[in-house]
Amino acid sequence: MTVALSVRQPFAWAIFHAGMDVDNRDWPTQLRGRVLIHATATVRQEDYNAFQRACRNPEHWLCQAILQSGGLPRKEDLLRGGILGEVEIADCVTEHPSPWFTGPYGFVLRNPQIMPFKPVFGSLRFFDVDEPHLGNLGCSAVRGIKQGTRSRHD
Repeated sequence: MTVALSVRQPFAWAIFHAGMDVDNRDWPTQLRGRVLIHATATVRQEDYNAFQRACRNPEHWLCQAILQSGGLPRKEDLLRGGILGEVEIADCVTEHPSPWFTGPYGFVLRNPQIMPFKPVFGSLRFFDVDEPHLGNLGCSAVRGIKQGTRSRHD
């Protein structure tokens, strides 16, 4: 069994494509190590608009990160409702120099690894996953996916 974290799009995309190194939360965690990143089933228009607004200013740090990744996918092309990959949670902080940090808590992310998309029901916060047929994907956090069970790792 391993742990997954649901992240809204386009932030989940940004972890793997635009150098997002801090995931902001309103709750802290003691969890450290590799976790799966689950993209939520919906994309909030306000979140997508924030990325689009940044791209209107080529000097904006977010615009530069998006351009380096090849550009922001269309909203309807963002993968949703499943596992995108894995990342290491290295720390949980209340201050960080990254432009991605807005607080109040930031999960410091390292070494993102994309994996083949796997549709899975998510859950709020961390949730446990277990489904042996994912074990051959080559990602160290993956031992599989069990749909929607709450984790005790918060």
